[in-house]
Amino acid sequence: MARSIIAVFAGILVVLVVVASLQYLGALFYPLPEGLDPFDPADAEAFAAHMASMPAAAWLLAFASEIVGVFLGALAAGSIARARQAVFAGALVAVGLAGSILNWVSFSHPLWFIIGQLIAYPLVFFAVVRLLGRSGEQPA
Repeated sequence: MARSIIAVFAGILVVLVVVASLQYLGALFYPLPEGLDPFDPADAEAFAAHMASMPAAAWLLAFASEIVGVFLGALAAGSIARARQAVFAGALVAVGLAGSILNWVSFSHPLWFIIGQLIAYPLVFFAVVRLLGRSGEQPA
């Protein structure tokens, strides 16, 4: 039981660290305009305009941050859990997808971004399960 709890928390921590790190990197290359606060409702229109004008490279970096973060988090959770690895990997992928959906409804995203993530998340799950199956550990 303790190993399962550690697996979930470690996986989520990996997701958070990877996503935050890559998005911080993105913010260095594509910073918000001076004085724009994305969390201030008074700046909602300016934030929406900024998001609409972001270059594709900025969106690709945001896309990659979420997919890579979930991949590594699911891999970590499955590796730590040992038993029922696919369940733990799937749980982390589901958490990542839920976070992405929350982002999609919070502010506008390009359609390709949403469709791409809807395709990528199941691929991440299958890739992680495949990798975990080859790790030499036999799920119990």
